[in-house]
Amino acid sequence: MNLVKKVIAFLFTLIVTIAIAFSPQILNKLVFAEASISAPSWASLLIEISWIAFLATFVFPTTYFVTYAMLGRTSRRYRGNTSALAVPIVTAIMGFLIIYFLQSMVTNAIGYALIILSIAALFLTIGNNEKAVYPTPSILGSADNGNLPPVSIVIPAYNEEATIGQAIESALDQTYPNTEVIVVDDGSTDNTAKMVSNFSYGYPDRVKLIRHEKNIGKFEALNSGMDAAKGEYIYHMDADGYLAPDNVERMISAFKDEKLGAVASIVAISNDENTLTKLQQIEYLFEQLIVRYSQSTGKNVIICPGAGSLFRNGSTNGIRVSDRTLTEDADYSFEVRKHKWKAGQEVDAVSFTEAPKSLKSFTKQRIRWLYGVLQTISRHKWSLRDPWVIWAWLGYILTPLAMIVLFSMPVLGLILGQAYLAYFLPYFLVGFTIFGVSRLIPLGLYKYRGKASLIPYIPLYIFYNTYLAIITLYCFAAWLLRKGVKIQYGSRTIHAK
Repeated sequence: MNLVKKVIAFLFTLIVTIAIAFSPQILNKLVFAEASISAPSWASLLIEISWIAFLATFVFPTTYFVTYAMLGRTSRRYRGNTSALAVPIVTAIMGFLIIYFLQSMVTNAIGYALIILSIAALFLTIGNNEKAVYPTPSILGSADNGNLPPVSIVIPAYNEEATIGQAIESALDQTYPNTEVIVVDDGSTDNTAKMVSNFSYGYPDRVKLIRHEKNIGKFEALNSGMDAAKGEYIYHMDADGYLAPDNVERMISAFKDEKLGAVASIVAISNDENTLTKLQQIEYLFEQLIVRYSQSTGKNVIICPGAGSLFRNGSTNGIRVSDRTLTEDADYSFEVRKHKWKAGQEVDAVSFTEAPKSLKSFTKQRIRWLYGVLQTISRHKWSLRDPWVIWAWLGYILTPLAMIVLFSMPVLGLILGQAYLAYFLPYFLVGFTIFGVSRLIPLGLYKYRGKASLIPYIPLYIFYNTYLAIITLYCFAAWLLRKGVKIQYGSRTIHAK
C-alpha cells in the first residue's frame, strides 16, 4: 500500500511541478496581454535560474511530501470518506489545465471558478476537522493479562515552578496505566523541588524526585532520570509542556517493529495567542505533519524532540545524553540511529509546549536550535548517507543564495524600472501561492480542531520564514568562520564552536 501511495504521490507531483513551471508565462500572457513586458537578458536569466532552483528544491519535494502525507493521513483518519478529499485536488488541476490549454475569456473564467471552488472545499475540509476518525490503539487489549510494559516519564526541570505541576498532572492522567514519573530538579532556585515533593508525597509509588545540588545542564538531568528509570520504555518530556491524555498509549502502540528504537510525538504550541506564536504553530504543524511524517514512513525520523519522545530502553543502552552540541535531543536521536535503531513518529500522539512570545526570546531559541542541528549533522558524518540529512545540509547551503535572490529583486526593480517588476511579479505570485498552500494543508491534518483560525496568518508566514532564513544564514556563517555562537542555557553561558 505504501508503494502505491508513493507512486501516486510521485506522478501527481511530476504533473503539478511541470504545470507550475509554465504558470508564470501563462500569467504574463493573461495579465499583460496588451503590453510588451521584458527585462534585460541577464536579469531574466537570474529569474529563470532562481525559478528552476525553486522548482527543484521546494516545489517538487514539498508537493511530494504534502501529497504523500495527505494520502496517508486521510486513509487513516477519514476511512471511507477518504476519496472525497481528492475532489479539491482534482478540481484545481482541471481548472489549471482548462486555463492552460483553452485560452479564451469563457474558459479562463471557468478555470478560475474551479480553482476557487477547490480552495473553498479545502477550507471546509479544515473547518470540519472534528469529524475525523481516530482509531483506538490496540495496546490496552492486553491490560487484563498484566502484560503492559512499564513506561518511565523523565522530566528535567530548572526553575519551572510555574509549569511543573501541569506537566506532572498530565503524565499521571495518561490513559496508559503502567507509568512512573521521574522529575530531575537540576539545581533550581525557586519552588520547583517543593512542588514536585508534594506530588511525590501524594503518589509515592508513581512520582520520584531527584535533585542536583547545582545547575549542571539538561543533558545530565536526563541522564540522571534515565539511570533511575525502571521502565522498558523511557519518555522524554519538557517541564514547561504537558501531554494529551492518550499520548503514551498511542506512542507505545507504535513499537510493533522490533527494530524501532524511538518514536516522536507531535509537538503543538499551547500558547498560540499572539502573531508570533501563531506563526510558530503553522511552522510546527508543517514540519511535523508533512516533513517528519514523510521521514517516519521509512522509520527514518532524524530528530526526536525533547518535548515528547519515547525510547525503547534497549536502544539507549550505553548511550548518554551529551552537551557537546546545543541541541541534546538532536544529538541523542542521531546516536540512537547510529546504533542501527529505527526512529518513527506517531501523528495522533500530541504533546504541548510553550513557544517564545517575544522576538528576542524567539531569536535566541532559534539560534540555539539551528546552530545545534548544524553541530549535530557535521559531527555525525556517518549520517551523510541519509537523504534527509543531505536535505538538511541543502537547507543551510542554499539559504545564502536564496537571500541574495530575494533581496536583489526590489533593488533591481528600482534600477531597471517597472518592466522588471512586472516580469518578476507572476513568479512571485505563483511561488507565494505554492508556499501558502503547503502551509495551509497541515491545518486540516492536525488531530485537534480549531486551527482554521490560523489561516489569516498564512500571508504573514513568508516574512516569518524570511526572518528564519536570516537566522539560518547567521548560524551558517558563524559555523563556517569557526566563530561560533554564545547563548544562555539555564544558568550557564555557553560559547558553542
